[in-house]
Amino acid sequence: MMFKSHLSFGLLAYVLLFMNSIALPFLGTLNRPGMTATVFFLIGLIIPDIDSPHSHVSRKVPIVHSITNMFTRHRGFVHSIFTGVLIAIGIGFLLNLNNYDLAIAGWFFIGYLIHLSTDALTPHGVKPFAPFSPYTIRGPIRSGSNHEKIISLVVYSAALLLIARNFTTLL
Repeated sequence: MMFKSHLSFGLLAYVLLFMNSIALPFLGTLNRPGMTATVFFLIGLIIPDIDSPHSHVSRKVPIVHSITNMFTRHRGFVHSIFTGVLIAIGIGFLLNLNNYDLAIAGWFFIGYLIHLSTDALTPHGVKPFAPFSPYTIRGPIRSGSNHEKIISLVVYSAALLLIARNFTTLL
């Protein structure tokens, strides 16, 4: 998926989780994210593509791709749940593991999972359980295709409609 598509799906998921956090008690400390948690959510949403030379992140900071390219290929190890968990745990430890910091790590991981989920919609797919399993999840939407652009626009529009409908919830 393209960068904008990841952002569209991420926005919809964020709005759904944020606006419904009162109705979702299992979110616990993830309830009502602050600005820092939101930034980490966005980082989680885009960081899996550091293994692609054409990604938004790699074009802005080419050294990142050069380093990751030595260890993995695109949609390899970095596109797995295991890697997302490792990074989220690392974030928790770096931020001292109090409840707020766990929420930040949690929002990062949610963003990471959304990225993997959207990439799973493409024919190339993802291996969510790498390196433990070669199992691949694939979908029919070609990255960069008109179908992807239309779906991304619909998802983005749905997120904006939810925001508009629930605007008072955000205040």
